[in-house]
Amino acid sequence: MIVLLLCLPCLLSAKLIDTFYGPIEVEEPLVLELIDSPAFQRLKEIHQYGVSYYTTHKEEYSRYDHSIGVFAVLRLKGASLNEQIAGLLHDVSHTAFSHVGDWIFGKEHKENDYQTSIHAHFLEESGLAAILNRYEISVDQILPEEELFPALECPLPNLCADRIDYNIQGAYYQGFITYEEGLAILNDLAFIDRRWVSSRPELIKKLTYFSLFMTQDCWGSPRNHLESRWLADAILRGIDLGCITLADIHFGTDQLIWDKLFSQDDPEIQKSMNRILHEGSCFSLTEDGPDLVIKPKFRGIDPWILVDSKWVRLTEFDDEVREKFAKTKQIIQNGWYVRL
Repeated sequence: MIVLLLCLPCLLSAKLIDTFYGPIEVEEPLVLELIDSPAFQRLKEIHQYGVSYYTTHKEEYSRYDHSIGVFAVLRLKGASLNEQIAGLLHDVSHTAFSHVGDWIFGKEHKENDYQTSIHAHFLEESGLAAILNRYEISVDQILPEEELFPALECPLPNLCADRIDYNIQGAYYQGFITYEEGLAILNDLAFIDRRWVSSRPELIKKLTYFSLFMTQDCWGSPRNHLESRWLADAILRGIDLGCITLADIHFGTDQLIWDKLFSQDDPEIQKSMNRILHEGSCFSLTEDGPDLVIKPKFRGIDPWILVDSKWVRLTEFDDEVREKFAKTKQIIQNGWYVRL
């Protein structure tokens, strides 16, 4: 009877959290409080692909879905609670329209994006640090850094919990994999000796192809680069006019700012917004006399796989993948030559 009484509070506080990978029971009050916080719930209104949601990548996939997905990956694979929390909160500091913030605040060519540079400060300002502190956890203890949490973060072309989730969910929404294949990929992956490894090359190959597709079609595309740049121009003009505030950018949502910009009759703002909506007629690719050369980050993954009891890169095992990987990487390294 005593045991039952002691366990009763845990049973009453436990909650099922919906994730892409299925519902997960969470009983830690800290985790539940973080998820329920306004700062974290705001991520439901921040689209994973930023401005592309309004043009070409209209998947209903939010930073909330992704953050909960990363948390689920880490939890299902037995990561420490601190690493789970770091994964849960790793994207909470994204501005409205995510990486458009890099353009607004002049970080587009820096090694670390703007969201990373303000992460600790955002946790303090948003009230999330106060929640952590009540449970005797400091901000420094849950910063999403490779040295602290190698399962969550590691350099490309390796997989990490962050890349695992946004590639699995993204590949599903784009039709590269079925939902069942997404679950199978996660079920197969293991974190061994500080690296994620797979024993199913036929499945992880599909995930790799998705990462190459998105590198060219979204993350590293000239269209996404220009749309982000034009939206940043409109937002900066809105700041000058006083219709957009820094609080809107840091604590607001995509739709809030989108609506504010379209409600303005300022010709500069409307010019930028119309460029975004009609980007196909605003630029072309050229080999001669470009107005702009865009050299984006190459985001292709090259996972570790098990072959004959040895861990090798997928590109070492599969000639087709190696050729596609090298070709896409070369395209990105050469850059996009754009005429406006």
